[in-house]
Amino acid sequence: MDNKRNYIKLIFGLKLKQLRQEKQLSLNELSEKSSLSISYLNEIEKGKKYPKAEKIAQLAQALGVNYDNLVSLKLSKQLTPIADLIDSNILEMLPLDHYGIDLNKFISLMSDASYQLSALVSTIIDLARSTELSQNNFSRTALRIYKEINDNYFEDIEKATDQFIKEFNLDITPSITYNTLSDILISQYNYSLDEKRFNDFDELKELRGVLKPGKQPILFLNPRLSNAQKLFILGKELAYNYLQISNRSNIHSSLKLYTFDHLLNNYIAAYFSTALVINRDLFIKDINDFFEQKTFNGNNIIDLIKKYDVTPEMFFQRLANLSGKVWGLKKYFFLRFNTTTKADRYELTKEVRLNINQNPGGYQTHEHYCRRWISVELLKNIKEELNGIDSNGKMKSGIIHSKFHQTEDEYITFAVAQQNILDKETFTSISIGFYLDEQLKTKIKFWDDPNIPFKIVNNTCETCDLADCKERVSEPTTLRRIQKSINIENAIKLL
Repeated sequence: MDNKRNYIKLIFGLKLKQLRQEKQLSLNELSEKSSLSISYLNEIEKGKKYPKAEKIAQLAQALGVNYDNLVSLKLSKQLTPIADLIDSNILEMLPLDHYGIDLNKFISLMSDASYQLSALVSTIIDLARSTELSQNNFSRTALRIYKEINDNYFEDIEKATDQFIKEFNLDITPSITYNTLSDILISQYNYSLDEKRFNDFDELKELRGVLKPGKQPILFLNPRLSNAQKLFILGKELAYNYLQISNRSNIHSSLKLYTFDHLLNNYIAAYFSTALVINRDLFIKDINDFFEQKTFNGNNIIDLIKKYDVTPEMFFQRLANLSGKVWGLKKYFFLRFNTTTKADRYELTKEVRLNINQNPGGYQTHEHYCRRWISVELLKNIKEELNGIDSNGKMKSGIIHSKFHQTEDEYITFAVAQQNILDKETFTSISIGFYLDEQLKTKIKFWDDPNIPFKIVNNTCETCDLADCKERVSEPTTLRRIQKSINIENAIKLL
């Protein structure tokens, strides 16, 4: 049977299940009303069978809907993306087998939970539109959209963290110590911690940690990590155990995360760990004080990072998680860039866009990101300053008031750059850019500080037509190619 016919079966089953749940009927109750067996109904809902006309009539009568409505491929707003997906034939393009996804289970999964439906379907459409479709990027893009759909805030994880602190009677002022978390891992979850074995394997020097599961799990930690990084890993291990997450990677490295499940569970554990180390109430008070300042002082951000003994990424991630919920700053982007001393390339390795149309990031790693962004500028400055010299954790902070070329939308962006502790040739910057609107102006008092630099920015050099740009490192080849196509189409119309 062709794919189109198979998709129709899936859609019918999905719609039947949705209508049954709306009527608050169990499979057994629908079976009694329609005189169709439970097993047969189950096969229909899973998209494995498509009933004949008389049986569809029986189902329509049992559900109290008309026949045409039941067989129509028109879905509710919540499930409409599935129909769009089928019509576009995008599913045929996706390497679903690579991700161990069975098409029937795929559709069933989307019907069971709204966030999974939105994340996965929107991911597919987003990938197709932005040419991000590849096995390397698919899972990461799925996670990005999952976070965006949930406003990057998860009340259930916040509550779980509060419950954990209460259960173990933890002192969270000013931050939780390494010994406190390690004692819980050892006493409550029978862990053994090893910070020596990593030195025996030069190949593992860029990894942060490895877990050997078993009756007594052994957590091997890279001894070169900072205290903040070790604290973060211990918090993640506590999250995996406390939240009973078993489908996880045992390697603490973003380089070893490929599947959506591993990425999602890694994110949940990271969220828990960050919320555990950076207490919500204390953090809100500190950020309120920071936002109330009349002028911007970059040292204030660095001082807060040191106060909580966290990494810049943990600090900015906590700010991103709470910004919409607490301060009403619901339009922002969160970016992480990496670069090395030997290359004039800036790789985007993490991205969240919330309620904005601009794409200051995007996994366009073959193009050159706009050098006017503060995140890229800081990276350039710190790597030129250090040139491979060990900085001992030195951080550089910055801010920029930017206007996006052509759209006129403006942002206030904070960023911190730092040398990689495990590799002095690598540097990382974390930035968060808030959309400049009336809400921001009421919350961030220093937004109009005249000392904040102002710049016109764009996505990449290849897509930018800004004239006389001193920071440009590549010609606008992509833009010219697009314009050439437009010119050809216009000429054909005239012809």
